[in-house]
Amino acid sequence: MMRQLRPLSVAVAFAIAACGSGAQSASNCAVISPQSGSNTVTVGETWAGVSTGAGSATTRDGRLVVAYYDPDRYLTVATYDPRSGKRCSQRLESRFAGWDAHNALVVAIDRNDQIHVSGNMHDSALVYARGPVNDLGKLRLLPMTGRNEKAVTYPRFMQDSRGNLLFLYRDGSSGNGIWRLNRWQDGQWQHIGALFANRDEKGPVSAYPSDFVQDSNGRFHVAVVWRRTSDVATNFAVTYASTTDFRSWWVGSGGKSATGPLAPGTMQRVDAPGEGKGLVNNAKIAIAPSGQPLILYTKYGEGGRNAVFVARYDGRGWVSKSIATASKRNEIKGGGSIPDMPTAAFLDEEVRGGAMRVWALPSRQDRKDLILDPVSLKTAPWRYAAKDTVYTPARPPAIAIPTGLDDATRVSTTVRQNGVSGPAQGQLYWYAQKSNRDRARTCTPKAPRACNPPPSPLIWMPQTGR
Repeated sequence: MMRQLRPLSVAVAFAIAACGSGAQSASNCAVISPQSGSNTVTVGETWAGVSTGAGSATTRDGRLVVAYYDPDRYLTVATYDPRSGKRCSQRLESRFAGWDAHNALVVAIDRNDQIHVSGNMHDSALVYARGPVNDLGKLRLLPMTGRNEKAVTYPRFMQDSRGNLLFLYRDGSSGNGIWRLNRWQDGQWQHIGALFANRDEKGPVSAYPSDFVQDSNGRFHVAVVWRRTSDVATNFAVTYASTTDFRSWWVGSGGKSATGPLAPGTMQRVDAPGEGKGLVNNAKIAIAPSGQPLILYTKYGEGGRNAVFVARYDGRGWVSKSIATASKRNEIKGGGSIPDMPTAAFLDEEVRGGAMRVWALPSRQDRKDLILDPVSLKTAPWRYAAKDTVYTPARPPAIAIPTGLDDATRVSTTVRQNGVSGPAQGQLYWYAQKSNRDRARTCTPKAPRACNPPPSPLIWMPQTGR
């Protein structure tokens, strides 16, 4: 039996009623207040057993939409209107049953102010819900196209150059999965086709694409890490391609093009270290102020230690450079969601003079905040100075992580307008235990609450200073 929802740990005027003129009779609504002296507000409570991504977006008029697992692990969608302080929520009949960090949630808002939500999947049946932002009570779990929806992982919403909503996902398992793309048009989902193949000339493969980024000319760019089996040690290459329509791809110099589904050999090679070389399937891509694509990725570097590399295309091929190296080696092998993997990211903050800000984490102990010259690939340590930037950094809210958990940390995600390609609107913060190779945590004398953690507040901090 479904347990009663726990009350929110927020300053709430709990006269729960229908929200606004569009009554939400099937959803819970209340007026909540920001923290004293700030615009930061707790918009919900989320299960903290393992860190999974929360889906988020804002509407054009500034309302927050967030999808998360409630304290009872049910997929819940909430909205918050900062003008009225009104928060509404709707629990869906999809429950996070395990401890699999792959089961992230994603949210998008289409041009007609409909919410689209997906997640709670890892090589399992599609979970997808749709409904109007003004009436969460009408949010319903639905199929998309009804095809190729039985083994879904890594859901992503995007937009094409015309503003149509797109849905990208892997169909199949690690080491043998095809990536497919659907388009939301005229009130229904249509299957566009397969983007990345599940086989090459040597056998089964899986693609791990970066987020697609769009340049000022409307072209989409993507980097892909390729893997042979479910073992992360079998990652073997980083490739690149770009497209305007997701059907025809530019994959090399001299106008060389290809049609999908793309395979390792039909994309442009960025780096091919081979298996067992520490390559992690978390490449990132960004467009420099000059329009040049840049790629961040991690593999073993100097002395066999984990390192972060940056690559750019020089007109003839890709050149790469190591920009951060770990103090010791972390062996990259095994399956499941592995905690504390080497990673890196391009940050949104714009830096004057054409430079880019990069966050590099070759190991848990070796974080570097860097300024990157996108032409020379030279880096320098980042030191914030107001004269160098066009933004004012905000101090994250304090979140007290309770004792008794196992390897818990603060988690955050950037919230974008429409949830897809719009400008950053702020951050969501919460705490959770780190991934544990998708295995349940065990309560021990040192971590007596690890197997049944208390819920975390889900804190919304709107963007300021831009």
